[in-house]
Amino acid sequence: MRPIFATFITLLLSVSQAAASKPDAFGCGNSAISVGITNSGVMYNKGQGIDPDLLNLLSDITGCQFTLTPIMRNEAFDLLEQGKIDWVPSVGREPSRELFAWFIPYYDIRFLLLANTDRLPVITSLQQLKSLKNVTVARAQGGGYGYYFNYYLSEMASLGMIKLYPDYEASVAALLNDEVDATLSLPQVYRSFFTQGEEPSSIRITDVSPTKPVTVSFMLAKHRFSSSQSTNWLRIIEQIRLDGRFQEIVENYVSKDEAASMLGNTEY
Repeated sequence: MRPIFATFITLLLSVSQAAASKPDAFGCGNSAISVGITNSGVMYNKGQGIDPDLLNLLSDITGCQFTLTPIMRNEAFDLLEQGKIDWVPSVGREPSRELFAWFIPYYDIRFLLLANTDRLPVITSLQQLKSLKNVTVARAQGGGYGYYFNYYLSEMASLGMIKLYPDYEASVAALLNDEVDATLSLPQVYRSFFTQGEEPSSIRITDVSPTKPVTVSFMLAKHRFSSSQSTNWLRIIEQIRLDGRFQEIVENYVSKDEAASMLGNTEY
């Protein structure tokens, strides 16, 4: 089995190297790739995170230069569609966005329900949460939660239960500040709000999703990148996943087990 895997790695490396040797195989052009980056916990916070480190590695491999500009998540998709930025990390893939963007999947996440125990009973499903009266749920504006959660969040919005915030971090802060009763978030985001990584006694964290983890992607603007160029980026991501360099970056910010969970199930 190992010789077969080694042969596959060698083949993938040769394909990636061949792509890199072609003129503008990655859409580098004569200007830096403009990256709109948003607060996303361990992925990006205050200039550091997995996404900036990963982009540095991609720059070393391809020779492309990236410039990072912090933006609000609710602005990201309009800015990319308007041609003002070229690339956005850590986004969910949705059909409406495929009109103007390519998506390169690179890790998986699982949203959990964070609920105020002083205001809400034990919640075991989003249907139960939706049925409650006088409940407010924080949502990151422009943030994707996967098809299952997006459906229920839309239903709750129609009932007036949703309060929008600029990003995932702000939605957690709203819960901790008693502005809302619940929110959906990720360990990679909410953990930084808790002392020594432990949730406050007033917050209950529950996995209420019956579906598989949500796949997160790089979003590349079609105004800059061609189909073949986006495919070359996908090959590079596959390469660094298989050779372990991606996991090394992730393990600088989360445990080895959590890194394996984030990278172990992504479908290409």
